[in-house]
Amino acid sequence: MRSFQLLFWLGFIIFYVFISLCAVQNIKRILQPKHKQKFLVLFLVLACSICGLMVLLYVWPGDVRNSTNYILYSIFNGILFIDLIFKIPQSILFLTGFLFPKGFKRQTISWIGIIISGFVSSVLLYGILFGKNEVAVQEIELEFKNLPESFDGYKVVQISDIHLGSFTSQQVLRKTQKQIQTLQPDLLLFTGDLVNNFSQELKGWDSVFHGINGNTNSFSILGNHDYGDYSNWENDTDRANNFQSITEAHKKFGFQLLRNQNITLLAGSDSIYLIGVENWGHPPFPQYANLKQAFSGIPDNSFKILMTHDPAHWESQIKDKENIELSLSGHTHALQWGVKTAGIPFSLSYFIRKNWGGLYKSNNSYLYVNTGLGTVGIPYRIDIPAEITLITLKRIKVD
Repeated sequence: MRSFQLLFWLGFIIFYVFISLCAVQNIKRILQPKHKQKFLVLFLVLACSICGLMVLLYVWPGDVRNSTNYILYSIFNGILFIDLIFKIPQSILFLTGFLFPKGFKRQTISWIGIIISGFVSSVLLYGILFGKNEVAVQEIELEFKNLPESFDGYKVVQISDIHLGSFTSQQVLRKTQKQIQTLQPDLLLFTGDLVNNFSQELKGWDSVFHGINGNTNSFSILGNHDYGDYSNWENDTDRANNFQSITEAHKKFGFQLLRNQNITLLAGSDSIYLIGVENWGHPPFPQYANLKQAFSGIPDNSFKILMTHDPAHWESQIKDKENIELSLSGHTHALQWGVKTAGIPFSLSYFIRKNWGGLYKSNNSYLYVNTGLGTVGIPYRIDIPAEITLITLKRIKVD
């Protein structure tokens, strides 16, 4: 595995050096001779600095999986991504310039590359500086024939994918707290990924979560990041203690954690069932969910809400197989990037996941995929703000 990682990073550095050389040649075409030397020195210093940091962070320590300094990695990933986004269009257009006859003004190609690179980089920079701190409430109403009468108008708020280790401030969660208090839900559901990997990430967040949960009926499940599977543990005891601290934090923060369990929710003289399963995803993601155990004791004709972190579980194991009216998932983050055209959201997640964000339906079963509050990998959000979902359950009145 270590040899594969070294080969990957060696290949990546070669790619980075290549596009850097192409980009610098593209920019040189439009520079006046007196500025070229200064530009080359500055460009070389920046490129060497990024390569050096890349080696120190991802190659030299030999065990990135055990690093707890997510902030440092997030900042570097953001800088590297902006740098790549700036250079790749210029590299492509520089190479494209050789396809045109010698008499063609290649400076035009260079200016096109700079304009495209500048625009895309600016959008990404906005997502890193501001977009990741935006919070939006998505409101939907869902109608069901078998919803008990007392639950007509029942308000369910879903949040997901907090990833505490990636936050540099409490801003997003404080905004979330205020929004949830304004919405006054009957039920608050958190669909997993409280941390990135380690229990150290939990420190200092008690007051925030007490404000989020307040007096609300709050439940939670685990996500793939909550098991500590993405670290190389020295022994099983350390891993077990880390996992225990994470599960105990759910209760400490005001959630009731459901692990392949169900609970009865009451309103008036009526009841529905809330089911929470452990993570299930396509490999390499873990498959800890046990539906048989989670459904134990639930009457077949009951109204059910299922919390399952990875929407792949609904697609593979729930849809058209289980009698579940509403499933709630997260996990995808919609890659933290999207656009809306004519009110229709789109994300590159579409090409790798069938159910990447929003509402899906199959027969009488709904799935809602929340795009999360936190970030992973690169600390940005572009037109995919941190999401709070308000789902109002409505009963279809049958004459």
